[in-house]
Amino acid sequence: SNMEIYGNTATFNLENVLRQNILASEYYSKTCLPLTTWSEIIDQIYYDVKDAEPWLGGNARGASTAFCLMHRLLTLKLTIKEIKDMIEHQDSPYIRAVGFLYLRYACDPKHLWGWFSVYVDDSEKFDPSGKFGKSVTMGEFVRDILLDQYYFETIFPRIPKVIMDKINTELKGRGFSTTARGNGGQGGADRRGVDEGNRRPASVKASLSVAFGQRAPNRTGVRDSDRVRNVGSTTYVDDKDDMDDERGEGEDGEGGRGDRRIKEGSGSRGSYSRDEYREKDRDRERE
Repeated sequence: SNMEIYGNTATFNLENVLRQNILASEYYSKTCLPLTTWSEIIDQIYYDVKDAEPWLGGNARGASTAFCLMHRLLTLKLTIKEIKDMIEHQDSPYIRAVGFLYLRYACDPKHLWGWFSVYVDDSEKFDPSGKFGKSVTMGEFVRDILLDQYYFETIFPRIPKVIMDKINTELKGRGFSTTARGNGGQGGADRRGVDEGNRRPASVKASLSVAFGQRAPNRTGVRDSDRVRNVGSTTYVDDKDDMDDERGEGEDGEGGRGDRRIKEGSGSRGSYSRDEYREKDRDRERE
């Protein structure tokens, strides 16, 4: 039988800006949409997915192959057997990781521990950030996506406190920490900029708009000389005046200016806008 999708069955509980980028990406329309069966998508994960992050790394812009293929699976509404086969798959740890991410987004929180409990001490090693990251065990990854509401630059659906307390009790009982390391169990800097004192982080949407050399509506007054720094695959602006919604929904809404802005920028994998070159030149001059 199919596992019911919990929460919002239209967005699959994905952060709005991430979902818009998935839907607007060439990879999704040309590679993912033609795949109509579970086994075809699993094969594609095997060939294409080399990390489990939500956004493309380096200079590329847009949603990752892992999240595009996960979204395609969400639209198929998997059976319980298909999910189980994913999270126990022998061919690639990324097939397993995408399976656990599918559950983290789509499963009713009260059933999450039932799915994850068997794997919290799983010893298979893999790299959530691909070759640029740090190896973790699948158990560390699974525990981290349960414990942390943030995942790299994005945000998971919230697990209600009552359920989270039970999960923490179970983890403690098995001798595990109940503090998330972040970044899929790797630890390291918070990609959303939250580690930097009490300053509100730039939302993913504001960050992307700056990366595309454009301004988010709430950033129209920001001086061009603001210092820009790259953290992982997203550009954050060091500026205190960011009142945008952390979840990337905010004033644009679906079909608003923000969505068009994101779509214009997506698909330019690895390409820079003129404004980005200017920012980089300014940074070099400062150095």
